[in-house]
Amino acid sequence: MCRTTRPSLLPHPGVDGFSLVEVLVAIGILITVAAAIPQLFTAATRANAEAGVVTWATTLAAQKIEELKGRPLEAVAGESIDYLDRQGRLDTPGSLPRAYTRRWWIEPLPSASGRTLVVSVAVSRYREGDGAAPPRDTVRLVTLHTRTVR
Repeated sequence: MCRTTRPSLLPHPGVDGFSLVEVLVAIGILITVAAAIPQLFTAATRANAEAGVVTWATTLAAQKIEELKGRPLEAVAGESIDYLDRQGRLDTPGSLPRAYTRRWWIEPLPSASGRTLVVSVAVSRYREGDGAAPPRDTVRLVTLHTRTVR
């Protein structure tokens, strides 16, 4: 009579379960991974908020370029600055606190003999006592406007 035996699923026949060392290593790995999850969540939330700020600053810069295109650029040539609240409204008495600083420059392109103007807009978060130089987190948009000669 032939007797068949089933292969054991355990790596070593006669050994049941896991050793204490294996359990402790597994728990240590689990705790390490679980401890990193809140930090990843915080970093993702911060990055998402920062992306929102950059997106809104880009929108504010594009709005200003479109506004300037609708005017005779020679009339507004030079450098200007305004302050905006979180909704993008100009800073007026009684409005929300300042959230953004928007600077723009209109100057002739030196290599175009005065026919082409460079329109630059820089938007950054408002900081008390901002100097003349825009901070590092500034969104900058630049466009060229060529005057037609008649």
